[in-house]
Amino acid sequence: MKKYLKQLKKKLTGVGNLSNTEYNKNLWDRYAKRWNRNSIPFEDAKLVRENDLFLGDEWGNREDVEWVVENYIKPFITKQSVVAEIGTGGGRVASKVAPLTKEFFCFDISQEMLKKAKLVLNHYPHTHYVLLKNAVFPKEFNNRFDFVYSFDVFVHLDLHTIWAYMQEFARILKKGGRVFIHTTNLKAPDGWKRFSSQDEYKVEGHYFIVPEVIDVLAHRSGLKIIKRSEIDPKNFYLNRDYLVVLEK
Repeated sequence: MKKYLKQLKKKLTGVGNLSNTEYNKNLWDRYAKRWNRNSIPFEDAKLVRENDLFLGDEWGNREDVEWVVENYIKPFITKQSVVAEIGTGGGRVASKVAPLTKEFFCFDISQEMLKKAKLVLNHYPHTHYVLLKNAVFPKEFNNRFDFVYSFDVFVHLDLHTIWAYMQEFARILKKGGRVFIHTTNLKAPDGWKRFSSQDEYKVEGHYFIVPEVIDVLAHRSGLKIIKRSEIDPKNFYLNRDYLVVLEK
């Protein structure tokens, strides 16, 4: 997987002049265009034999993704909820969440990823697709959402971009609304292992922070932490990353 992403990076022009958001846009547009289940390396080898594969299944493992959905998304939504996903990608999580909502919004900075999501979610008429140019939501979404989530996306964002989104959450959530985000965690064993294997910061290789950074950003944006993950070696994500739910 690292080799595959490295090949994409070589094709990006003017990399040094791109902001974190622009770099992510270019990277994931190209990734979505090139994605082919027969040529993508899977971290969970047994998934190669599955028929119902989504773009994104190549990362982590499906069982642990489903655990995250069951514990960090489903408890906070109902059939009356207006829900948004940031970085919908190929729809691997949205396909599990959209059917459980009243209205579902797919936000992504990659037009090509939104195209992939539409192919997966086109039979849900209550689903909408919005292309973001940066970490700012149109004003029409002020106080709009009961729940917002972003999984396997914030690990690629730098601190200023994360902070920009945190401020936006305080604006687009209804009073009492919640947001779930998933970031890196230098304190977790596999988080440190991944960090120490890198010689420099790379979007593809994650931007590393510790949970206390999110605590500070939450406080500064007026959001309250109501649930946070604990390190668990039995779960791919809990042993590498940080999962947190915030409330407005």
